[in-house]
Amino acid sequence: MEDQRKPLATKNGEGNSRLPMFGSKLRPPSTVKRPRSPEEKQDNKRRCLDYSERTVETRARKSSETSKVSGKTGSSLTRQRSETSLNRSTVSNTSLRSTNSGSSLRANNVRPKANTAVVKPTAKAASCTNTRPPPARGAQGTVRLATSKTSSSNKPPAGNGGGGGKKRPAWDLKGRLEDMEAKLEKQTNNREGLVNQMETQNQRIISLESMNQQLSGTVSIKENIVSQASEEITDLKRKLRQEEDKHDEVQRGLQREISDMTFLKETLSRQNDSLQSDLNARRVEVDGLKASVAQLTSAQAGMGAELENTKLRLEQAVTSNKTKDTEIERLRNLLENRDREIEEQNCQIRSHETERRKLHNQIQELKGNIRVFCRVRPLLGDETLGNDGMISHMNFPDQEQRIIELDKTGDATLNESCLTKKGGNNAQSKYEFGFDKVFSDHTSQQQVFEEISQLVQSALDGYNVCIFAYGQTGSGKTYTMEGTSVNDVDNRGMIPRAVLQIFDSTRELESKGWKYALDASFLEIYNETIHDLLGDEDLKHDIKMSGQKNSNEVFVTNLTIVPVTKEEMVYQLLQKASKNRSVGETKCNERSSRSHSVFTLKLTGENSITGETSQGTLNLVDLAGSERLKESGSEGQRMKETLAINKSLSNLGNVIMAIGNKDNHIPYRNSKLTYLLQNSLGGNSKTLMFVNVSPKEECFQETLNSLRFATKVNQCNIGTAQQKR
Repeated sequence: MEDQRKPLATKNGEGNSRLPMFGSKLRPPSTVKRPRSPEEKQDNKRRCLDYSERTVETRARKSSETSKVSGKTGSSLTRQRSETSLNRSTVSNTSLRSTNSGSSLRANNVRPKANTAVVKPTAKAASCTNTRPPPARGAQGTVRLATSKTSSSNKPPAGNGGGGGKKRPAWDLKGRLEDMEAKLEKQTNNREGLVNQMETQNQRIISLESMNQQLSGTVSIKENIVSQASEEITDLKRKLRQEEDKHDEVQRGLQREISDMTFLKETLSRQNDSLQSDLNARRVEVDGLKASVAQLTSAQAGMGAELENTKLRLEQAVTSNKTKDTEIERLRNLLENRDREIEEQNCQIRSHETERRKLHNQIQELKGNIRVFCRVRPLLGDETLGNDGMISHMNFPDQEQRIIELDKTGDATLNESCLTKKGGNNAQSKYEFGFDKVFSDHTSQQQVFEEISQLVQSALDGYNVCIFAYGQTGSGKTYTMEGTSVNDVDNRGMIPRAVLQIFDSTRELESKGWKYALDASFLEIYNETIHDLLGDEDLKHDIKMSGQKNSNEVFVTNLTIVPVTKEEMVYQLLQKASKNRSVGETKCNERSSRSHSVFTLKLTGENSITGETSQGTLNLVDLAGSERLKESGSEGQRMKETLAINKSLSNLGNVIMAIGNKDNHIPYRNSKLTYLLQNSLGGNSKTLMFVNVSPKEECFQETLNSLRFATKVNQCNIGTAQQKR
């Protein structure tokens, strides 16, 4: 079988073939058409050119023989051959240049004139790329051909008007006209250049004709030599092509053999690498196994000794466990007794919590369901000039902080049933007022909050609690209720401090089974119109009754109610409300609150252990400041605001007086403020009023009016608050 395999190619005619044998899995590369190199293309052009020259020479010889037979003169034959040689040279050069330049006759649309005779090439010569057409002849004709240089220089540039540019749209008539004018101008320039070239060529033809006459004697000899040389060249070229074909065939065979051997080498190399990596992995695995065997052998000896020790320890542990089981049983009995005691203690704690709520409520009732605290703000800024920050016309005589005295010179005509006049007919009059608590100008926010913290605890116990600040504008009501900022710990107002206490208390009561849900809302009453300070839309808000049986609860329609789970959420709501609240500047106060603000926090609690429930409400109200229209100098919108504020505060006084007199009809609905706070004023609530007074002596009369009103409120009895369950 091996003897029948013969090599496809050998090296120097002997030796074994390197090509794949019959039955081998290696495949020779597929036959690919060999691309022509630039040299081969140039040879092809030269062969076509030689063929064209031979054709022209043959025609010339035939023409010469015909001329001799017909008896033409030697000069005529010489002229004809000269013209033939000249035209052949000219046309050949023009044909070669036209191949590179794209034929200037076609590019510039130049057509020969009628008197110019052009001899078309034969069909075989025209098929070649660089064939030379036969020369043009005529009596006095001239060749009109453009050289490649002129054709290349006059080639139209790419643009909107050229063939290579973007075509203009049909509606752009002006642009298309400009392109046509540019093209016409270029063609005119090309035509002038071609005329100049034609004149140059005609002059050259005349000179060549004279030269041809001189060389006509040697043309026949040169033609014979050229013919013989052409035949030899053709024969040599044929032999060269045969040798090149043989060389290409051998080269392709060797290339296929090289490709096969390269592929085989790469395959064997990959197999070698794979086997080498497997060998290395096996060696590493064997080394690891040897190390493992050694470790296991040593570990076995150690484990034998450890097993003996374990048996001894096990026997000791069994003995110890028996003793521990006895101790565990004793501790379990003790733990059960402790659990029973803890459960009893928890029951007592829950009962004590219920009792604490009852006692706390009784204490608050003994203090009065409506209480009045008086607070004097300190002198600020320029107010301290000339008095060293001391308030000369106010005194706080008692240590229990329940009395405030006012001194006024030259005003002894005042007559009040709730104040005591001292000094007889002296020029100086002294007025004394008594309240549940009086805070001087040196009292801090924390000291004030400690007095109201018990009322906040009542809201957690299920009672309605209302705390509101009353006083003239600029007396410190907003500072008392809201403070400067929630981030300023020392100057926080009553609202953020109450919120903090509520969340701290709810976290402490969780261990006793209480869980609370808190809902917050914030509104203002501006010119008897309710505005939602937490809402993003301007909606209409009305006060309505809840409609539930045996309930006088009121609510505000379309009001934003936000569930809160931590104090930071409430602080963010307070900052948003502070930005939305209506404030303005008057002569009495450069930043006066022009509306009543009401912050409401509803607390709903449930005890999962005892099943108790509670529903409390905490209302924290910052009333707008009262002011005399004459002193405030308000005009336009500010005057309208002042009238609305004074009217609502007057209605608040009328409601409190009607409650104190036990009237059958209480005019809650005379203003939005009293209508909204009727549950806080009407007996089912624990109410505290801050009366804030200004320390400035020029505000003495307004301070006196505020203290009078606070005294009337302090004398009212609004009844006993009921717990809501």
